[in-house]
Amino acid sequence: MLNIRPWDNEQVEILKKLIERNVSLARAAVVLNRRQSSVQKKARELGKPFPGVRAQKAALRVIFIEADTFRENRR
Repeated sequence: MLNIRPWDNEQVEILKKLIERNVSLARAAVVLNRRQSSVQKKARELGKPFPGVRAQKAALRVIFIEADTFRENRR
C-alpha cells in the first residue's frame, strides 16, 4: 500500500534550500524522510530539478582534476 503524504509549506521550503545548496537527491530524501522519487518529482514541479547522476559525477571529476592541478602547481 502506498503511503501518500501531502507536502506542507515547511517541507517545500526545506527542499528549495537543499537544492540551492547542491545537496544530492539521496540526502534530500533522507532529510525530508521521503522516497527519492517523491523528492525528485516535487523538485521538478518546483522547476528546480536535481542534476542527474552522470552530471553530478562529471562535476566531481572536474573538481578533483582542478584540485590535483592546484596541488601539482604548488610544488
